[in-house]
Amino acid sequence: MEYFDEEVISAKHIKRRDEYGSIEEGLYIQNSLTLFHKELLFEEKLSVMMPNEFVIMLPELVDTKYISEKKPDVIYTNLDGSVNFSFNLLVTSSGERDMSYAINMLKTMIKNMNPAYVFFEDKTIESVAGNSISLIQFKSYGIDEAAYNIIYLISIDKYIIQGAFNCRYDDMDEWKRAAFEMIKSINLHV
Repeated sequence: MEYFDEEVISAKHIKRRDEYGSIEEGLYIQNSLTLFHKELLFEEKLSVMMPNEFVIMLPELVDTKYISEKKPDVIYTNLDGSVNFSFNLLVTSSGERDMSYAINMLKTMIKNMNPAYVFFEDKTIESVAGNSISLIQFKSYGIDEAAYNIIYLISIDKYIIQGAFNCRYDDMDEWKRAAFEMIKSINLHV
């Protein structure tokens, strides 16, 4: 049986989450206002809006959390390591690249390696700078809990930005909006 107080608290939480509706003024996540700043990566070639409390993941945690040999170039995480945002900057020959085709191939590979993963709607969104971003979303399973994942690809000039976002699956509703805003804020400075 739910109590009236719990309903009021839930309604206040939803109202606050909706009031802080932009990455520039902050987003209400998990009962607190999360503020963002512009972070420069890859020798200041890439910028992204990052939560103020995120830090670069320590190498010993990277080895524990990412078991494959090919690890992301840069990983930012919150202080308890439950939310992660990673980046790879790849140089390619210039020319038109079909990122939606590439992301679908990546999705097929992930499905083949992990048939239990649950995939959600594929999307193509536009960055604040006007670049097309192809992404997939899925639920993965770890040793102790499920995770919500976004993998994305952006082609800008001679670069492909490949990245990922993940958080606990139970926290998906809290972080999904922020993750999309962070991904849309990615911009290349060449």
